[in-house]
Parts: sequence; C-alpha cells; structure tokens
Amino acid sequence: MRVAETQRHFTAKQIVRGFLPYLRPYKSSFIIAGILIVGSMIMDVAKPIVVGKAVDATVGPGGTFERLFPYCLSFLGLIVAEFVLNTTKSYLVQAAGQKITHKLRVDLFARVTHFPVPYYDKNPVGRILTRIVNDIKTLGEVFTASMAVLALDIILILGTVFAMVWLDAKLAVWVLATFPIVLLSIHLFGRFLASAYRQARAKLSEINAFLGENIGAIATIQRLGAQEGRLRKFERIVDEHFKAQMHSLRVYANLYPITNTLNGVAMTTLLLVGGNAVLDKTISLGVLVTFIGYIRNLFIPVRDLVEKYNQLLSARVSTERVLSLLHEPVEMEPLSSIGDIEKEIVGVDFRDVTFTYPSRTAPALKNVTLSLPSGQSLAIVGPTGSGKSTIIRLLLRFYDTDSGQILVGGKPIEDWDRRSLRTQFGVVHQEIYLLQGTLRDNLTLGSRLYPDPYLIEQCQRAQFWEFAKDRGGLDMAIHEGGANLSIGQKQLIAFARILVFDPPVLILDEATASIDRIAEQKLMEATRTLLEGRTSIVIAHRLSTIEYCDQIIEIRDGKAGTFSKERSEQVANHRPAL
Repeated sequence: MRVAETQRHFTAKQIVRGFLPYLRPYKSSFIIAGILIVGSMIMDVAKPIVVGKAVDATVGPGGTFERLFPYCLSFLGLIVAEFVLNTTKSYLVQAAGQKITHKLRVDLFARVTHFPVPYYDKNPVGRILTRIVNDIKTLGEVFTASMAVLALDIILILGTVFAMVWLDAKLAVWVLATFPIVLLSIHLFGRFLASAYRQARAKLSEINAFLGENIGAIATIQRLGAQEGRLRKFERIVDEHFKAQMHSLRVYANLYPITNTLNGVAMTTLLLVGGNAVLDKTISLGVLVTFIGYIRNLFIPVRDLVEKYNQLLSARVSTERVLSLLHEPVEMEPLSSIGDIEKEIVGVDFRDVTFTYPSRTAPALKNVTLSLPSGQSLAIVGPTGSGKSTIIRLLLRFYDTDSGQILVGGKPIEDWDRRSLRTQFGVVHQEIYLLQGTLRDNLTLGSRLYPDPYLIEQCQRAQFWEFAKDRGGLDMAIHEGGANLSIGQKQLIAFARILVFDPPVLILDEATASIDRIAEQKLMEATRTLLEGRTSIVIAHRLSTIEYCDQIIEIRDGKAGTFSKERSEQVANHRPAL
C-alpha cells in the first residue's frame, strides 16, 4: 500500500548541521574560494572608480590620450586579475561540490539498502529514485554554482554600498532608497515560492513513482490491454504537476519585473540628483559615472540573487527531502544480539505466531504453529494471499510478530543479528532477480571469493552449464532482468547462485508459470540437488516438489494445518476440496 508523501521541514540551522559533515573535509577549498571571492569583489568595485577617474582626467580642458592610457591599462589589469581569481574560485568550488554530491549519493544508497522492508511497502521505488538522482543533482548545482555566485553577489553588494558611501554619502542615500523594497520583495515572494516548490517536487516524485511501477509491469499492462487506463491516470498526475509548476511560475514572474522597475527608479534618481550635483559642481562628472557603474554592480547581483534565490528555494525542498532520507531509521540490532552464526541452524519453530501488516487491519497469520527440525523439508501450500509468503518474511525478520514466538536454533529470532541470520538462508523467489552483466556477476554478486572452476561446478549441479558453455560460459551476457532468458533458465541461474553461496537453509518459492517438459525435468533435478542435505521450506505449486518434502502444511486464511498429500495436491492445483 502506497501512502501520500509527507514532507518534513528543517530549519536553516538543522540543514547546516545535517550537511556539515559533508562540507567539513573541503573547508580549506571553501576558505580559499572565499578569499578569492573577496578579491574578485575588490576588482569589481575598483573598475567603476578607474572609469570615473579616467573621465575626470580626460573630459574638459587638458584632457589627453597620455592621461587616459594609464587608466586603460589599470582597467585591463583589473579584468585579467578578476578572470584569474574567478577561474580558480570556480574550479575549487565545483571540484568540492562534485565530491560532496558523490559522497552524498553513495551514502544515501548505502542507507536505503538498510531500511526496513515496511518502508518500501509505503514508498514506491520512483520516489526513492527521485531522492538519489534528481534531488542530489539539484543539491550538486547549489554546491557547484549557486552558493559561490550567491556569496560573490552578496559581497559585491556590500562592497559597492561601502564604496558609494565613501565617494558621496548623500548621493548614496538617494540611490539606495529603493534597495530595502527590493530585499522585502524577495523575502515576501520567497515565502510563497517555497510552498509552491514543495508542491511541485512532491508531484514530480509521484510521476517518477508511477513511471517506475508501470514500466516495470509493462508486460502485464499490455497483456491486460490496460494502456488507456494507465495513460489517463498518468495524465492526471502530470496535470497536477503542471498546475503546481504554473503556480510557482506565476509567483516568480511577478518578482523579476519588480527588481527591474526598482533598478530604473534608482537610475532615474541618480540622474536627477547626481546630474544636478554635477551642474552645481558639488561632485565631478567622474563620480556620477562611477555611481552609474555601481548601480550596475548593485542591481545585476540583485537579479542574480532573484535567480539564485529561485534555485535555492527549489534546492531547499531537495535538501529537506535528502535530509529526511538520511534521518530515516535503519534496521537496528538488539544489544543482546547473538552475532555471527558459526554452524548450521538447528531448526525453525513458530509458536502461536500472529502477525498483521502495518497497512492492514486483518491479520495475515493467526496463531500459526509449526516445527521444522534441522535437515528436513517443509512444503507450504495454499491459495494466493493466504499467508504463505508472510511466513518467509517473518523468518527473514523483514517484519516482527505481533504475538507468539519464532525460534531459530532454539533461540528467539529477535536475539539474532539480522545480517548473520539472513546469510544462513538461500531464497529463490518466483520473480528471479538478475543483474545486467555476465553469468559470473549473477553467480557471485560481486564477490571475489569464488574461483571459476567452483562456479562451473555449481552451474553443472544446477543443470545450467550445458546451456551456458556454448554462449560464453561464465562470461555469457545477461540482459537487464534476464530479458534474454526463459523463466526456467532464470530459475536455474538462481539455483546455481544458491549452490555457490551454499547456505544451510533453503527457502524456495516455486514459479507458477508454465514451462516445457524438458525445462521442468531440469528444474526438478536441480531442486533435488538443492534440497539435499538442507533444512528447506518450499512454497509449492507442483505436486512433484511436494513429494520430496518431509512435512506438508496448508495455509488458509492465515491459519496453518497439516494435510494428506491428496489434499495438498488439490490445493497446489487450485482444485476445490473433495
């Protein structure tokens, strides 16, 4: 069951504290970049002064090229120096930003792999992908560009204001009279923009979640002819995202013209007051020209601030969502955890176990009791949705029971370390998980502990080597999801993978899809190999598999019972009871 996305909000202090561990390793880069930004600001503030001095030196009686030339060289020197400072600053900031986003993305993925399974019941894959891909990308843009530009703009504004007051305080007051209105406008509109961006981002997550789920199930959608219905629902989600985006656009569209208008008002004020001062000989023409340059220094950064403020508001939403994911609790182990399991699990016992999924009201299992001694096999049969797979989820500690007790090796399952416990179980699901890569990749899952001869031996035991040896052997290409393989072949690879890792306990959820007779024979031979010498739990759909099991239970409406093989055959074949 998917739930609507809830957005946790963080204060500026919490955001800084949350990302400080990622920023701290690059403290020296940011300090040097800050010094370079101050240097660049000095160059920017000095350029209008040089132009003003050049005007005073050349306009009017006595003005010559010889008097102008030194100012031209000075201006060129300022431009070159500013270029060097900005280039160095940009490299330092962008390099640090890329490293930060790389670390963030890796840490985020590492964290989501340790989230409890109920988290994934409530959050679709697309929503999580949005965090790791889109939101981290947005943060990367802030770290690599927006923050440096923002810092430069703020420092440039402060430096320009100081220079204006130093040149002529009275004229500076007239020119700066409109500036508080600009800052107030940015603040007020920003409050509306923040809310609008949160809504737009939430809708984007819904789009990604919908796409992830539906593209993954495209074969089923096409088989059922459900394309039109899915398209209509997608159009509704996209329309909601469009409306949220248009709302933020309308708010932002009003902010930019306000800054332009106030820029024009400031320039008009300067021409009136400053021009009159030039005529009265209170200030020189060069000072007026310098102030014209400073208005550019003031309002171009203000426009940048509006632009970057827009990005920062969007980034704040991404920041809150990434921090929410980083604050999401992971699976915790009890202080009394037994730790690593050094020998085979003795057996498995369910004692009066009742369990209800968090998103449901009716129990999935009701007072289930069963006992599986070491080395024996148990077949579980029953109709779809009866609770068969729930037993497996509880045994792997994806969920904890509401009441009753599960014992593993005679000890409560809650006392075992989850990771060590799960490595003792080899699980073969109906839907086989295959990596895009080679057969070797899918057998070892990246581990380098297993030599090729050992891998080949396990493929032979799983009845798959005959197929693979003429197709590249261990280097045989596996497409995404095993798209170039049949259902039976994918299951044989899964069997071979179990044999490679050689866990003491096997959990087999048999595939229900129809396969040809030869493939079924190979599966049966591979299944016998898997079951041999292991404690095994089989969710059975074939009578041929049930016949190999020592115990058979039926799960119906969450309750367990032991039945004859004749009765189990009826259940496995979904025939009504006699």
